[in-house]
Amino acid sequence: MMKHTWSVMAIAACLLTGALISCGSEGDGTAVSDSGDITTAAVTETEEVSRPFIESADYGGAEVRIQAFQVYYAPALWAEEENGDQYNDVLYQRIAQTEEYLNIDITFDDSIGVGDTAKIVETSVAAGDDAIQLVISHDMTGNSKLVSGNLCYDIASMESVDLNREYWKLSAYEMLAINGHIYLTKPAFIIPSVGCFAFSKQLMADYDIEEPYQDVLDGKWTLDRMMEMSKLVTNDVNGDGTMDENDTYGFACGADWQLNAFIYSLGSSITTLDDQGKIVLAMDTPHTAEVFDKLHNFLNNSGDAYLGGDSRTFIESGRALFVQFTTKALDGLRDCENDYGIVPYPKWDEAQERYNGYDISSFLSVPSTVSDPEMIGKTMEMLNYYSTELVLPTYYDIQLNAKSVRDEESIQMLDLVFNDIYCDAGRTYFGLDNGSMFNLVYSISHHVYKNSTGDFASFYAKNEKGAQKCIDDFYKAVEANQS
Repeated sequence: MMKHTWSVMAIAACLLTGALISCGSEGDGTAVSDSGDITTAAVTETEEVSRPFIESADYGGAEVRIQAFQVYYAPALWAEEENGDQYNDVLYQRIAQTEEYLNIDITFDDSIGVGDTAKIVETSVAAGDDAIQLVISHDMTGNSKLVSGNLCYDIASMESVDLNREYWKLSAYEMLAINGHIYLTKPAFIIPSVGCFAFSKQLMADYDIEEPYQDVLDGKWTLDRMMEMSKLVTNDVNGDGTMDENDTYGFACGADWQLNAFIYSLGSSITTLDDQGKIVLAMDTPHTAEVFDKLHNFLNNSGDAYLGGDSRTFIESGRALFVQFTTKALDGLRDCENDYGIVPYPKWDEAQERYNGYDISSFLSVPSTVSDPEMIGKTMEMLNYYSTELVLPTYYDIQLNAKSVRDEESIQMLDLVFNDIYCDAGRTYFGLDNGSMFNLVYSISHHVYKNSTGDFASFYAKNEKGAQKCIDDFYKAVEANQS
């Protein structure tokens, strides 16, 4: 078993310095240098986060109810009891130690459907019954209603919360700010699940292809490079003249949401924030048109890509060189007999600075009617603190590094995957709740691939007005509630 005493903390330190700040940035206490070398700063970083920010308190056993939704992601948040599994047990201890530190009773309810989160919070807020204190919402649905309906507390205004603490910065919550208020966050309590590629080491060896680790580190891991390598291995294995799931491909991926990540990894975005901090559409650029055209040719015309099926099967059978995964889904490769490595999604070109990651994990928010925001703020602080102290090191060292990662290079790749998470407010607030915005978010899977076209101009023209109206209506509702 590989041992990564400081490598684990290096990954955590990279994450905790902020998703849009690279490792080695000036003055951030980072534990790794730009070259990826581990430094003694890791010790300082660990010591700094090893003491709680807040003092212990006695809330007399007050209940703090976390409302989540039915989703595969729940096991990354909650454990009912200790069972001897190291990761399960630190999830349990995170809750137990927070309860002890503040003398509270934390309960977890994930009995509702994925689309019902905003509805149940709205009911609770309307009743003013303080029945829910923390909310776990889906990354693409219900969030618009939570904010525009005045259902969320401004976390930045909580005196017991310090958003400058590193454990709040795993994702760029500033990119979700609405008129200077912070309603949704992805702090350390929410383990990221970020898009990445697994690649077959056997196929690399069979076709005498150099593993792409150095390309990644040199900034040369681009879409063109990935397509070149993919073409080398695509093969009609059984010689029947028909390429199907029994043959070998350069790239394999699910045919739906998995393709959304290419928008960000290739340097485009659905929305951004303007100089006033407002959400604005950002997709209508010549670059996005180029992305559509190139992905159309690769996914539909090259013959090198297989879309659909189970990603794990393609790696286990060695029938694809590159296969799309999320970091959480890497769990499914623990028993894989075929050796594999991990790299981020490719960049557009070498000039692009970052390997922009696509995180599908949930969001944390607080209902606007909580009766004791100080207690809830402290609860979040301690959940995040124990996430950093207990859960993150175990997640990286046990769940990923020891069980799901096969080599040291892949651990270094995970640094990049986690460090460069891209946060798009348009996707977060409107992704599944508005038809036009949904079309933009799912443009690669539903338009480029399923419609088999690289046409961007007419596609965008059909959806721009509806997407803009969605943003305008959102701000009207927000401002009406804030006035």
